[in-house]
Amino acid sequence: MLLKRIITALAIFIAITSIITLSYADMWQPYEFEPKNQRYEYKITTFQEGIEKVSTYVLDMEKRESGQMDVSVKTTWTAEEDELDQQILGGWWAAGAFGLTMAFINPMYAAFFGGLDMHVGNKMSFFGAGVVEVAGTEKIAGRTGFVCVLRNQDAGPVLGRYVVDPQVPLPLKTELYEEDGTKQYETELQHIEF
Repeated sequence: MLLKRIITALAIFIAITSIITLSYADMWQPYEFEPKNQRYEYKITTFQEGIEKVSTYVLDMEKRESGQMDVSVKTTWTAEEDELDQQILGGWWAAGAFGLTMAFINPMYAAFFGGLDMHVGNKMSFFGAGVVEVAGTEKIAGRTGFVCVLRNQDAGPVLGRYVVDPQVPLPLKTELYEEDGTKQYETELQHIEF
């Protein structure tokens, strides 16, 4: 009888430990890069006043022998002749008065996503700031990620749609919307190395 209880308790302990381990393995930690060589290439599209603008964004990180990281960023876009003034020094994103970080994920929401267990059907509310639901999976640039839909309330309009892979510190894809459903921005991973 005692042996049966010990075996049952041990089985329960192993099951709970496995669930906790799996849960943490499937949590996404945005913007937490590992100190290793890595490269991310994105296509970024903005939709403003019926005009689509496309740019590319490349983030390269290379580890030195000292352990420090060399980090380089390259943004490429097409500018009109009348846009060739001081704003070009800050890049297209500066000219658009829009922080690049926001194109990936609003820093205010990044902390919320860090606590969200990535399994389809999971839903989390953030104290009136929004509701995120893991709605499915999608393949982007050869990687499968979880589709996370952000609304300001359960039945509210979609404000953002993020495809995240717990192994990648940036979203594989983001789509940001106005409250009326108009798409503002879209980022999509084209290539990754790490």
